[in-house]
Amino acid sequence: MSLVQPPTTILARILEILVENSCIIRDVELYNVLRKEMSISFSDLTRYLMILEVRGYINVTSSKDTLRIVRLSEYGKEQLQVRHC
Repeated sequence: MSLVQPPTTILARILEILVENSCIIRDVELYNVLRKEMSISFSDLTRYLMILEVRGYINVTSSKDTLRIVRLSEYGKEQLQVRHC
């Protein structure tokens, strides 16, 4: 497990994980995958998700107080040339 990852690596890995999971994943599941690979806090994940959402790559929606769904946006699919989601 790598202790420190550059932000660009983390952002790219979040997008890769989304694509690997049919372009949709719960934030907790995403966090668990990332924690196996690198040292990241949940608040860091939230910050990275906000960055990707502001840039238009993802959409984050809440269905309950503690449940957030992360989806690759149409723009994100275009930029990553993903067609199978």
